[in-house]
Order: sequence, then structure tokens, then C-alpha cells
Amino acid sequence: MAANAEGAVRVEGLRELNRALGKAGADAADQKELMHELGMIVVHAAQPPVLDGTLEATIRAGRGKTKAVVRAGGARAPYAAVQHYGWPAHNIEPKPFLLDALTSKTDEIVDTMDKGVGEILKKNGLK
Repeated sequence: MAANAEGAVRVEGLRELNRALGKAGADAADQKELMHELGMIVVHAAQPPVLDGTLEATIRAGRGKTKAVVRAGGARAPYAAVQHYGWPAHNIEPKPFLLDALTSKTDEIVDTMDKGVGEILKKNGLK
């Protein structure tokens, strides 16, 4: 598992695992639920700067089959990226609340991924 500066984490072998699970007949809903659960770990750990509470309310986890995605912002909080990455021209320092949450919860995410994949394998008679 390796993280990059943008906060993306790459799990070596995940693509192959997802492909094998699909071929073995594993339910895509189980995989989506696991990825959502991983994203929710980061959502619950994220501590964005508190301006009026709107930004925090926009943090959410996606439901992808092959990856966990956490997003913040949108129409209600279009300033999310500026808060997270900063804006030097306007003297706004970065406050990487999503990356900090990801970093602080890496061990829990790995454990949850391991247990979740084990449960999917067991449910489909592959373990």
C-alpha cells in the first residue's frame, strides 16, 4: 500500500483481487459495501476547519466496486479544495483534513480491508 501527495492510496494487487472475485461469482454489492466502509473510516476521522459547519456536512464516501473514494465540498461548500490544498496567492494555508484522516487511520483501513475480503471469500466458498 502506498500513498501519494494527492491522498490517493494504491493497494498492490487490488485490481487482480477484484477481477478474481468477479470471476468467482462474488456479489458486486459486497465489494461496494466494503469500499464504502473503508471510505467511512476516513469520513468519521476527518476534521475539516470549522467555518460554519457546512464543509463537514459535505464529507461523504462513495460506493465504488473497485475503490474507496471520499469527497468533500460541492455546491454547498465550493471552498473545500481551497481549504484542503490551500491557496498561496490568497495567503490560505493548506489544511489537508482528508489526507490527515487517511494517514491517521491507515492501520484500521488495512485491517478492515483484510477482514472484509476474508468475509467475501468465505461467503462465496473461496476460503
